[in-house]
Amino acid sequence: MLLHWTSLCLVAGLSQVARGGNVLVWPADASHWINIKSIMDELVERGHQVTVIIPTGAMFMDTRTLGRVHHELLKVNFTKEEQEVNMDKFFQFWIFESTKLSYWEYIADITILLYFYFQYDNREICTAMVRDKNLISRLRDSQFHVLLSDPFAMCGDVLALMLGIPYVYSLRFTPGYMAERYCGAMPAPPSYVPVPMFSLTDEMNFWQRVQNFLLYRIFEMITMYMGQESNNIYSEILGEGTTLCQVMSGAELWLIRTNWDLEFPRPFPPNFIFVGGLHCKPAKPLPEDYEEFAQSSGEHGLIVFSLGSMIKYMPMERAEVIASALAQLPQKVVWRYTGEKPSSQGSNTKLVPWLPQNDLLVKGHPKTRAFITHGGTNGVYEAIYHGVPMLGFPLFGDQKDNLLRLQKHGSAIVLDINTVTAPEIRDALVLLIHNSSYQESIERLSRLHHDQPERPIDRAVHALEFVMRHGNARHLRPAAHRLTWYQLHCLDVVAFLSAAAGLALALPVLLCRLCCHRRRAAKVAAKKSKKE
Repeated sequence: MLLHWTSLCLVAGLSQVARGGNVLVWPADASHWINIKSIMDELVERGHQVTVIIPTGAMFMDTRTLGRVHHELLKVNFTKEEQEVNMDKFFQFWIFESTKLSYWEYIADITILLYFYFQYDNREICTAMVRDKNLISRLRDSQFHVLLSDPFAMCGDVLALMLGIPYVYSLRFTPGYMAERYCGAMPAPPSYVPVPMFSLTDEMNFWQRVQNFLLYRIFEMITMYMGQESNNIYSEILGEGTTLCQVMSGAELWLIRTNWDLEFPRPFPPNFIFVGGLHCKPAKPLPEDYEEFAQSSGEHGLIVFSLGSMIKYMPMERAEVIASALAQLPQKVVWRYTGEKPSSQGSNTKLVPWLPQNDLLVKGHPKTRAFITHGGTNGVYEAIYHGVPMLGFPLFGDQKDNLLRLQKHGSAIVLDINTVTAPEIRDALVLLIHNSSYQESIERLSRLHHDQPERPIDRAVHALEFVMRHGNARHLRPAAHRLTWYQLHCLDVVAFLSAAAGLALALPVLLCRLCCHRRRAAKVAAKKSKKE
């Protein structure tokens, strides 16, 4: 009878967690915030309590938009304005100045810039979290069931360990797949798994495979040297000898913000869950002024143009080239743009500081014909979701990779914003709109995206609920986590077999030499005895 009641209580407790769990969120800023916020909103809709920790110097995390999500402020020693200045310098270099560098200079400069910019912020955030004893005390009292962390912002996992709760990552990728490979036990054969951000595909010729192989090794060396600062931060908080990778390897699940409609097929551990497009949703009716503008386009339709939050980094000379090209088209264009108005802007172009991107795309609005984008993962997935072909101007990070994959599928045309001319832009848009193969290709990708047993957001939320119900997801963790580096690559086995093979080859030779030596010794002894 006691066992019966115990079982009932356990089931009731697990059901209660599933319906009303308590989730702590450690987010990253910029576009990463969009994905984390989508998960938080869905968790709240399903009856869970959600608390997010927001640094006081955050750029995009607006507490006024949180709705029913609770928040805790983390006081840090940098301001939003300082963050924006640093971000401006970073993007200005990456987008426009880095194009003048050689291939290897580009790798070196970007690595150093990433290191100094992000390590400073991460150290400050980690230190601020540890020194805020009142915050830690309040979080302990709240008795959270799981922590959702974007590892782009370090120390979410540290907080989970301090609170004694499991943690789950939300991630697009890390440079060189270093965290996924060495901390998540993800296989990455360089023969067909391309290093991200270097415009490689899964179909590489010999020299591209050489390049890919070397890039993996370079990222390993960079991480070995520059990752020491991250290890120092974790050692200071969790004890001497603790490394970032040791802590990251303890994550129960990894929510990967891509999917097989965009990703190249490759091996992943079972605790990596694909949730690309989790923020996508059906379109809502347009605001009246946008609807009126769209309807005025007639049979020619509408072009949606947005470079996301990176619009302010466009030089006026480039804006003039683009505006001139758009003015030559019969379509109406709604362009998300801030700053001085280009003198070449045509009467068919509407400049706006913000636009309802999701609601303007094809299935969202039947007038839309094309989407001009920088290729950010969020915007690309909205275009796939709604089935709209793209003209891409990649600017930063994974954007070029995203667009080149779509170009390989026949769903996009990719141009270089630094060198493109007005006629090239015009001709590319004419081809994109009037060659039906682009529309057919993106519609095929859209069908693939929608043909899933559940929505990506459902998969993401279920992953968190799963960890809350069971306390962990250890049964999905590969045994690779428990092996040394030489065991993982079977180097000890190779060494043993090489030694055994060498011994097997050497033994007959040694025996022959021994026999020959004995025979010679016997002959010498016989001759000696005869003489005597």
